[in-house]
Formats: sequence, structure tokens, C-alpha cells
Amino acid sequence: MSLSIIILAAGKGKRMKSKTPKIFHNVGNYPMLFHVLDTSRDLKPQNITLVISKNLNDYVDQISKKYNRVNYALQKNQLGTADAVLSALQTKESQKPELTIILYADTPLISKNTLHKCLKNFRSKKYDLSVLSMIPENSNHSYGRLITSGDKLKKIIEKSELKADEKSIKLCNSGIMIAKTKYLHKKLMKIKNKNNKKEFFLTDIVEIMNNENLKVSHIQVNQNETLGVNDKRDLAEVENRFQENFRNFTLKNGTTIIDPQTVYFSADTKIDSDVVIHPNVFFGLGVSIGKNVEIKSYCHLEESKISDNVSIGPFARLRNGTIVNKDTKIGNFVEIKKSKIDKNVKISHLSYIGDAELGNDVNIGAGSITCNYDGFKKNKTFIGNGCFIGSNTSLIAPIKIRNNSIIGAGTVVDKNVNEGTVVYRKSELIKKNKKK
Repeated sequence: MSLSIIILAAGKGKRMKSKTPKIFHNVGNYPMLFHVLDTSRDLKPQNITLVISKNLNDYVDQISKKYNRVNYALQKNQLGTADAVLSALQTKESQKPELTIILYADTPLISKNTLHKCLKNFRSKKYDLSVLSMIPENSNHSYGRLITSGDKLKKIIEKSELKADEKSIKLCNSGIMIAKTKYLHKKLMKIKNKNNKKEFFLTDIVEIMNNENLKVSHIQVNQNETLGVNDKRDLAEVENRFQENFRNFTLKNGTTIIDPQTVYFSADTKIDSDVVIHPNVFFGLGVSIGKNVEIKSYCHLEESKISDNVSIGPFARLRNGTIVNKDTKIGNFVEIKKSKIDKNVKISHLSYIGDAELGNDVNIGAGSITCNYDGFKKNKTFIGNGCFIGSNTSLIAPIKIRNNSIIGAGTVVDKNVNEGTVVYRKSELIKKNKKK
């Protein structure tokens, strides 16, 4: 069956207390909306429609650069979830697919595997409408309750409409639905706003379809995948669940994480086999780790590619497009920025390497730095194969240190160095008698 996906993203998000739209707050250093769009794209639908408000107009270009096949529907007035879905169903293209899934841009943990499972169940049971249900861990929540009879879902009651005897119902609505598209548009038109909020509730479609003898059911899923974000507390909880999921996934794939609770990943972190991660390590966006790598405590990595057999840290920072090749050691209190480090390089301690290219078999002594900024622009440093840079050396870019050269300790180098050259600055040690 052909598939359409509608993602609701028009909520105002006032409880986030932020100028940033709610769906652009990050989980795993990645906007919540992008999590949902990635999952939607993985399902290979015929079309994806994102329902937005006018507040998101300024973000359409940003979204379209990453997802060029997304359609947009403007919900002119926030009149409820049913009104939002109707906004997405105004085009013939959105009504063509046989099935429609309704997702939420502020529910980023829903997985492709869970949605595949639910679609398979929907098709095999020949349902007309199916709701993803769950049982929250915390009884103090805002989810609507499900009224069921066996496999049949009879009604969903929003929290604001609950009667006293209905508040004890445990089975709740995640908000996510699968429906036959041919019924969805017609039945949504029948929803009224006769409720305390004067909104058009999407959940009312359940009772409408039951009254017309259509086949309505639910499938229970893990509550963790359906956690939604309304405020910063919810965002912190979803972040915690994301990190727990990512850690478990990484451990299952063979990574050694000595203290998992202290290691933080980004959504796109890639780690190969036989990697050891010590406590208190942070992975920003754009990090890939090769085989047999050891990352010691208190390291911060972002936008970096690490090859095989590399040791990093402790207390190292790698950022802005750094590439570290095989058999290299990046030691404690070393910062590397926007640099390419070739094979078998040692930068063992207390150094800064910025806007540089280092060849094979280079040794950088303690306290050595590349002086890459002249007050106006960033300049490049090139260090050739087999070079030895003595401790406490300053390399003033732009500069080239050619192959197999040696720079003596404490030297300030501001001119290019020819191949195989020894360079050092000699200063006389002055001794003065101590005054009595």
C-alpha cells in the first residue's frame, strides 16, 4: 500500500520560554524536527507533508535544503489537531496514497522499526484506523485515555474532558495514528469543537469512525518512543532517553564504555569496532571514530574524523573539521582545530594545532603551538614528514616546515624552513648573584 506521512509542527511552543521554535530545540545535538523527518524518510513514503504555522516561515529554506521533497501546509489558525491534519489534506497529492501516518515534530524518539511494525499490523488486520497506544510511567501526565473493548478502540477522551471515574484508565493515546486516507479527509470534516477548549480534536475521529462501523483499533508501543516535548523539563527527559538508547545501541555493537552515564553522544556519531571510551567524554555533531581507538576521560570532539589505532586524551579537544589518521597519539590538554594530522604523529601534551597540515611521523613537543591568527585572518601551517618540533615552540603562520626538519625547543619560527634543516634560537643564560 502506498503511504503518505503528515507531520504536525504548527504548535506555538510557548511553554519552552524561548525565541527558538520548539521543534528546532535539539535532542542529541540535532533538531527534534529532523529526527522525525529522518524517520519519515526511512519509511519511503510517497509524500511527506509538514504542517507549519506562519512562525515557521523563516525556517522553510533551512528545512528544504536538507529535505528537498517535503511539502508544506500552512495552518492559518491554531484550531486544534484535526484542523492541522485537514490543512495537510487540501491537495490531491496528499490524498492519493492509500495509507496516512500522522506524526508529531515534537515527538522525536519514535523509531522506524516501531512504525514498520505498526504498519504491518494495520495491513494484516485490515484496519481503517489504528492509534499507537502506550502506558505512561508517570501518572501525572496530559495524555488522553483510550476506551477499549478487546481489540476494538471505541473512544479517546482528552484529559480536559475526563470525568472522575475515567482518570484511572492507564492505557493512553500517543497521538500517532495510521488511517486509510480515503476515510481520513471525509471523517475529519465531521469533527466539531464542542469541548472545553473549543478546538477540533483529532481524537474525535475514533468515535466518528466507530459510529459508521469502520474497523478501529490500537497497537501498544513502548512509552519511551512516544514522549512529547512541551517544556524544557520534557526536553531534558527526552534527551536522557535518547542518550540511554544511543548508549545501549553503541554497547550492543561492541563499543566499550567504561561509565556509560557520563558519555554523551550526538545523533550522527559513528563508532567502529574495538573502541574504548573512558568516563566523561562528549561527542558533538560530525564525529566518526575508526577501529581500535581509545578516547580517554574529559575529551570533547566535534566535526572530527578519527582513523584506526588512535589514542586521544585525556582532556583533549578536537573540532572544526579535524582529521586524525592512523597510529596517532593526541595527548592530554591538546586542542586541534581544522587540521589534518597524518599517520604516526605524536602530539602528546599541552599543544594547540590550528589550521594546519601535519605529515607522517611528526613529533610535536609539549607547549608548542601554531600561531594561526594574525589579527585579521586565519593562516595555514604545513609541517612535513618526519619533522620534530621541540617543546615550547611557536610557529607563526603562514609557514612551511619541510620534511625531516628539527625545530629546537623554545624557538619562535616566522620563516619557512627548508628540508632537513635544524633550526633553533640560542639565548645566553644570564646568572646574577643574589643580593644579600
